[in-house]
Amino acid sequence: MTTMDRSILVVDDEPALADTLATILQRAGYLANALYSGEEALAFIAACQPLLVIMDVIMPGMDGIALAKTIRMSYPTCRVLLFSGNADTQDLLEAAQQEGHAFEVLAKPVPPPQLLAKVASLLAQKSTSPA
Repeated sequence: MTTMDRSILVVDDEPALADTLATILQRAGYLANALYSGEEALAFIAACQPLLVIMDVIMPGMDGIALAKTIRMSYPTCRVLLFSGNADTQDLLEAAQQEGHAFEVLAKPVPPPQLLAKVASLLAQKSTSPA
């Protein structure tokens, strides 16, 4: 696996959490970066095109579901993984599902072994984008 095959972006409006998750991923051998808003993430994704974006659902400005939809439309080979500790998440997920977008959500706090297992699983999946 090349470095780019291990490129991950973590997005959370709580900098301490985003930085901690990025550090956990870095220690596991991934090239991980942390950003703190959906808007920052879009600029980064356009420039660096990571293979996976892990993002909080509830964020000010662009929330994680809006960001995930944008990523899927603009960068179909990029995988997305949402996480949340907020009970309001379910309503947002149901609304997205009614629009044809199904997302997996990990509950905060995410235990590092669970996070690393999920990341490895997502990165091992073949791309579903058209050739």
